[in-house]
Amino acid sequence: MTLQIAIVCENTVGRPISACGEHGFSCLLKTSTGSWLFDTGSGATLLENLAVLGYDAHQVDGVILSHGHYDHCGGLLPLLKVIGPRPVYAHSQIFSERFWQGEHEHRDISLPHKRSELESAGARFDFLDVLTELGPELYFSGLIPRLFPLEAGDPHLVQRSKDSKEWVVDDFPDDAALAIETPKGLVILLGCAHAGLANTVEHFRNKLGNPRVHAIIGGTHLGPASDEQFSLTVDYLMQLDFDRLGVSHCTGLLRSSQLHAKFPNKVFFANVGTTLEL
Repeated sequence: MTLQIAIVCENTVGRPISACGEHGFSCLLKTSTGSWLFDTGSGATLLENLAVLGYDAHQVDGVILSHGHYDHCGGLLPLLKVIGPRPVYAHSQIFSERFWQGEHEHRDISLPHKRSELESAGARFDFLDVLTELGPELYFSGLIPRLFPLEAGDPHLVQRSKDSKEWVVDDFPDDAALAIETPKGLVILLGCAHAGLANTVEHFRNKLGNPRVHAIIGGTHLGPASDEQFSLTVDYLMQLDFDRLGVSHCTGLLRSSQLHAKFPNKVFFANVGTTLEL
């Protein structure tokens, strides 16, 4: 399989080009069978950055969403208004209400557009709750089992309880990732990895016959993780036979630097403009 991955939206721009950074994530995945956008960023930079990087938005065959947060889904409506109807793959809980709650702040961080509005613009939703092959050697994770208890999520990310009387920690049943089989091993793409990096990688390995992992790219959500969870992740990566780790978005500057120090020959910064080809 010919594989190209380009980071289109991310918090920072990694090289001197006229693209812009924003809080969010999106990458373009080009395979021998088509072009896919994995997430769409917050919505302010997707179309402009695609053009700056030399990609025609009209050549996107479909969109895959990792989870229902504005900074991963916000660009979907602007994209559809330009390119027209496209298939959109996601978990069935993608439209759940989501909130960030801090000591002095409480704000809605849900997917910012209604399903009806997106469908009117051309979204053809295909909800996938189990591991599904989207195309030859391209897999959508579906629900990711929580095998590592320390990957417990972010206590600032909450939802309303069923009776709406209290707030509960969001357990992100819709958090999803992608895996691509290549001759060098699996390439795993993360949106935010709310399910946990180790949980996500092990899910794909368990389902796909325990293959070698070549690369892990995207948001790891280690930025707000406890020191204990970060140490668990480092220990897991120490034992994993992998070649590259492209840290991005919610990994955060501190954790990204710490990972680079731990794995100096493997870690790179997956910012806007970063392109990989296999």
